Amino acid sequence: MKLTIIVDDNAVYKNTVSFSPVDLSTVPSNVHALQFDTTTNTGHIEFKDALNQVITTLPDWAITASNNYDTALAAYQAYRATNPVVYQVSGG
Repeated sequence: MKLTIIVDDNAVYKNTVSFSPVDLSTVPSNVHALQFDTTTNTGHIEFKDALNQVITTLPDWAITASNNYDTALAAYQAYRATNPVVYQVSGG
């Protein structure tokens, strides 16, 4: 799986599926983004005030953000299952 966290957008991406807003309150304030591939255990952290850092394991805050994504997406999907979007087309 490819995990991307973009702090300024409160967004988390897993492969190509994104969700926002996600609770990213545990992410350090100097982090701009994280990109990580769990199949190769390679990635990097992009900092606001420093050079990128190559990583081979996910930091705890990234695991928390990933779990928060799962929770937020599941809640949204459950809501949509019982509250479908209705589209109305008006003629004119």
